[in-house]
Amino acid sequence: MKWEISFLRWVVEKTQTPIITFIFKLLTLTGEMAVLFFIIAIIMVVFKKTRKAGLIIIFGLILVSGFNLWIFKPLVNRPRPFDVPHVSEDALWLNNYMYNVFAVQSKFNDFLVPSSLAFMSGHTLSAFIFGFTILIHHRKWAVPALILSVLMSYTRIYFGFHYPTDVFAGIVTALATVLLFTWIANKHEAWFIKVWRKFIGLFQKKSKKDHAPVEKADAENQE
Repeated sequence: MKWEISFLRWVVEKTQTPIITFIFKLLTLTGEMAVLFFIIAIIMVVFKKTRKAGLIIIFGLILVSGFNLWIFKPLVNRPRPFDVPHVSEDALWLNNYMYNVFAVQSKFNDFLVPSSLAFMSGHTLSAFIFGFTILIHHRKWAVPALILSVLMSYTRIYFGFHYPTDVFAGIVTALATVLLFTWIANKHEAWFIKVWRKFIGLFQKKSKKDHAPVEKADAENQE
């Protein structure tokens, strides 16, 4: 842990520049709750050629990234590298930087400081579920997809939000996730799509129920 915190301090002190920081803040924001990757995956599902890959990304984000955030992180209970000031001098420096320098610069910065636990990196997990899926299923788009994944993951270290091992674990888990869901999609494609349609159907039924009283009231008013 100590060497990781020392490394993070070096990255924060020696490599940050205004332009890169601005770009990485935007990347961090789009990676919150995997919003960017959900949007891309939903667009992919619309087109038959990219539907399978889009579904793999969506299932991976919902099931695995969701499991990581709500169950796995609390079980591991690893604090953020900036929340262990007692560990070392570098840890104390990182704590002071995060709460007394970075967070107070603006409300946007304060919003970006993560409040969840550290292990493993959710941004990295989501980014590489997307990147590895594109690599396997649509290789002509692999380079930009993987560049995006790498940059998203590096923001975790660049800002001192995650230990390097949090990021590494996210990459490995993402690869395992994509391989598993690719196998399921290839072996049981009809079932895979059927599950997705049922999932969408739940929201459609709820939407109809929500609109039913309004439609009924409109009909009564017309009478």
